[in-house]
Amino acid sequence: MFLGDKGKPNEFEQTRRNYDIIIDNERLTLQKLSRGLGFYNVVPEGTAHEVEIVYDTDRKLLTGAGLILRKKMNEKRAYFSLVRISTMNNVQQREKKSFLGECEPKDQPSNFPVQIADGINKIFNNLFTVNVADIVQHCTPYVRIEILGNKYKIISGTGYQAEMSFETLKIRDLRTGRHAERRNFSLNTELNPQYERERQHILDVIDHKCKELFFVNRNRFEIAEAAVKIHEPKPNQKNGEQKKTKKQIKAEIKAKKKQEQEQEQE
Repeated sequence: MFLGDKGKPNEFEQTRRNYDIIIDNERLTLQKLSRGLGFYNVVPEGTAHEVEIVYDTDRKLLTGAGLILRKKMNEKRAYFSLVRISTMNNVQQREKKSFLGECEPKDQPSNFPVQIADGINKIFNNLFTVNVADIVQHCTPYVRIEILGNKYKIISGTGYQAEMSFETLKIRDLRTGRHAERRNFSLNTELNPQYERERQHILDVIDHKCKELFFVNRNRFEIAEAAVKIHEPKPNQKNGEQKKTKKQIKAEIKAKKKQEQEQEQE
């Protein structure tokens, strides 16, 4: 299965922040960043084109437990990874990522249930009382996210680097056939304590200078799942029935009172 990690592992953990693009003007945002960052350099790094596929069972046993099993593919590599999501509000602390290993683009989790089950048990400290390998065996593609866009690197005078990209997310629910498209600004930073001041400066510039970017405390899968989710009608609403406005409700009450007064006069 796994071909080994061809990429150089990072010494420090990395975190990705996602932002909704409210006003889609990449050139203007880059100008604001360059002015706000001062002596930091913003360097183009080419285009982004990768695919993420999330796997789960029919009953969503993995995502329901806060675990994302995904395969990521680009021009250079394909690999499986795990992401454990907690309910914590801090985006830096709510995710725990685990790299599984390189694979072939056509590989599926069901081909390697034992290796993936071992990775799941490690990230959950063997808390599962069920046969995890059997769960993995029944996993099928759930959501596919194609990521296209332009990549940039932010380089400080001290050598600290961060990666950012303006992305178009092409999302497809592989079970329902529903699809959607979203614009996303992504910032990937390394949590090196030595450069926390530089990292915080980048975050402050984005938050204070780039009002066209709105931070969302979600990863790409959560953004994608919300985009293709089927919104069920509320229990007190019949199919096709629209929610009444306050104006309509007041008019109905007024008409009912008038009708009652007329009946009393009769």
